[in-house]
Amino acid sequence: MITMKKAIKNQFQINKNKCLAVLLLELGGFLAGMLVLAILMRFAVDEGEGTFPLATILAAFMGAVLLFADFGNDYTSQFHTRISLGCTRKGFFVSALLSHLVLSTFAVVALLALAAAEDALNARLYPAEEAALIIFPLLSRYGIAAVLGLPAAAALFGTLVNRFGQVMRIIFLVMWMAFWIGWPRVSEALLHPEEASWVYRSIAQSIMAVPSGVWPVVGAAVLVLAVGTAWRLMRTQQVNL
Repeated sequence: MITMKKAIKNQFQINKNKCLAVLLLELGGFLAGMLVLAILMRFAVDEGEGTFPLATILAAFMGAVLLFADFGNDYTSQFHTRISLGCTRKGFFVSALLSHLVLSTFAVVALLALAAAEDALNARLYPAEEAALIIFPLLSRYGIAAVLGLPAAAALFGTLVNRFGQVMRIIFLVMWMAFWIGWPRVSEALLHPEEASWVYRSIAQSIMAVPSGVWPVVGAAVLVLAVGTAWRLMRTQQVNL
């Protein structure tokens, strides 16, 4: 039987090269976003309309997709392999969560550096344009939520897929795409409600109606519920050898 300490060490050995992959993918998304923004500013955006942090948003999207898919894979295929090799369910679950927290922290720190770089580059490259959205303060504010939320969501996703199969993959894919399509519009509605459609304006107003001090409590409750549900599912999950 593999001890908890050994399980954690094995998990970090498996994931040690993933930091470089995350960094390269985020950097690739950042450079692609800067290129697209330059083309838009040259040919499609009228003078005075301002700049948008496209590079950081694209880097965040690509990094989140990679980490979420990789974390989820740990709870599906890796779960069966590790348990069959003698790791306990508790050891696997704790080691996976810890390693995912480290990777998420690294990804968010790298993203903060890219956000600061983009804000500075946009101010230098387009001095006559005002930034429509300065991304660094937003990432600084919600970075901890991302660090904690991504591993928790992946744990829930992976264990649900393990239990219920392909149907859950489809459901989560729809939810994932809806989030990435809808959230930028909600963010825009928070900043400029008069320009948003009634759907996104209503969502933004609902968010603003909740006192700021309540959100950390809600977030903590959701995290505990997600991790607790994932652990409960894993305890009774059949191992496929």
